[in-house]
Order: sequence, then C-alpha cells, then structure tokens
Amino acid sequence: MRTTATAALFVALPALSVLEPSVAHAQAPTAASAPSPADVAEAKKKFESGANLFKAGKYAEAIEDFRTSYGKVQSPNSHLYIARSLREMGKLAEAYVEFDKVAAEAQTAGEKYAQTGETAKLERDELNPKIALVSVDVTTPESGARLTIGGIEVPQDRWGKPFPATPGSVEIRLESPGKPAATQSITPAAGESRTVQLGFASAGDGSGDGSGDGSGDGGSDAGKGMSGMRIGAFAAGGLGVAGFVTFAVFGSMSNATYDDLQAACGGPCPADRQGDVDKGKMQQTVANVGLIVGAVGVAAGATLFVLSLKKDKKPEAARTELVVGPAHLGLRGTF
Repeated sequence: MRTTATAALFVALPALSVLEPSVAHAQAPTAASAPSPADVAEAKKKFESGANLFKAGKYAEAIEDFRTSYGKVQSPNSHLYIARSLREMGKLAEAYVEFDKVAAEAQTAGEKYAQTGETAKLERDELNPKIALVSVDVTTPESGARLTIGGIEVPQDRWGKPFPATPGSVEIRLESPGKPAATQSITPAAGESRTVQLGFASAGDGSGDGSGDGSGDGGSDAGKGMSGMRIGAFAAGGLGVAGFVTFAVFGSMSNATYDDLQAACGGPCPADRQGDVDKGKMQQTVANVGLIVGAVGVAAGATLFVLSLKKDKKPEAARTELVVGPAHLGLRGTF
C-alpha cells in the first residue's frame, strides 16, 4: 500500500477479532490538522506493540501502548482496543463507556471506520448482562457540578440516561464547589437497570443527605416551620407521651402495692409494714406527676403542631384544653 507524508495508520479491524488484533496499516481519520509523519510512525509502532501484548494476554501493558498510539493518531481502531483491553482486565463498566465512545467516534471518522463502529456497538451490547445500567436524574443541576457513578465521571450530556456500573455496591456522588456533596448508595444486580434521583440539599432543610429534590409541599416557609415550631411540637408531644406512660406504670404499681397491703393488713397496717406504705405513696406521687407532665406535654405539642400548620392565621385562632372525666382523659381543641 502506498503512503504519503500525511498518510496515516490502520485499516478498519476485522469485526470480531478479539484475540488476534490486526496490525495492518491504513489511513487515520482526516482532521483539520493532520498528524506529522513522526506521529504516524510512533502510533503505528505502539499499535503493533500493543497488539502483540494483547495477543499474549498482557492487557495492562497493551492498553498503555494503545493509549499512546491513540494519543498520536486518534484512530477508532486503537480506541477499540483500549475498550477491549479494559474488558479483558475485568473493568466492564469502563469498557462499556469506551465502546460507546468508539461507536460515536466511528460515525464521524469516515466510511472506512463503519465496521469498527458496528463492532464497538456489538461488543458493548454483549456486556449488558454483566453490568448494571444506572440513570441519575439530577434534581438540582448546577454549572460546574460533577456526577460520578461508581467512581466513573458521567458527562453532563449523559445525566438522566443509562450509564454503566459494576454490579454490587455502587456509590453515586454529586459534587459542586462550595456545597456538601450529595451521595446515594445502591446495590444493583448484573443486567439490572435502575433510576435514582439525586440533588443538593436546599438551604435550611437540615436533611444533610443530599438526596432531596427541594420540591417539598410547603416551600421555604414550611422548611422554617419544621426546623422550629414543628420540631418543638414533636418534642412536647414526646414528653407528654412519656408522662402518660409514667402515669400508667407507676399508677399500676401503686394499685398493686395498695392491694397487697389491703390483703395483708385488712385495715391500718402495723409499724413493720410502714416501708411498704411509704413505697405505695411514692408510687402514687410519681404517677400523679406523670399525669400532669403528660397532659401539659400533649396539650403543648398539639398547640404547636396546629400553629405550625396555620402559620398564616393569628395564634389566638387555635386553642386546646385538657378534658378530664370520670372515666376518660383527653384533649379538646378549636381551630
């Protein structure tokens, strides 16, 4: 085959030659700035060296030569063998990405690389049962943000589209200067497709996990209520519940002590049972305190909760009160 000063490298490689790469010469993709004869010669040398190493099963060494060759002359053929080397090294997610790039590159490199592009697509698709495909919908896209899936950076034009990941534990990470990173971990199986949402935490939501999309029902006012009045409502309600539990437990204990003394003494108890009498009184006192704390806590919690829902109304519009009856205890409120 005749070469000129600007003639370049590599014929389109045989479609499925995985273990016996071709090293035949051809022209490199045409470009505005053609590679120099020295670059062409170095690219050819490194491609042939990489092909021999690939055939010998020395994939880690082969890929370095293929990358050097591709750096000199950006031929889809050397790029194809970069992807194949990654695959043989067990880096299936990275190999999938490179096969995808080869297919796209071959489309614009000229008709002579059409077979290379088709081969790249075929070998990419053969990886589907061995990898997971993850689509990440970034809910808070920002200029300069960086998304990675399993440590592999996802170009912004691939956000929201299936992207390869190694099956098993996969960390999805969204970073942007000056913001806490948003992360999410998933465990997809081989051949599985997953779609997740990830975004930076909005100011004041206190979530800290970065997984929210900032589209809550209450808007910014609701976020402020949750961080103050609503939290106070939950805290007071929790204290009230604890008070009622104390009332129930110690009230039951007091009743049991009273029943025991009544059965043993049948009336006023002698001095040697004074300790049990004092214990019963203490249990009744604790029960009474628990009842008061429970009533006040639940009433306060209910009031605060209602106010947090009705922030656009005057505070006087909401009112709760404790209702005690012969056989019941409860709350009554007007809003």
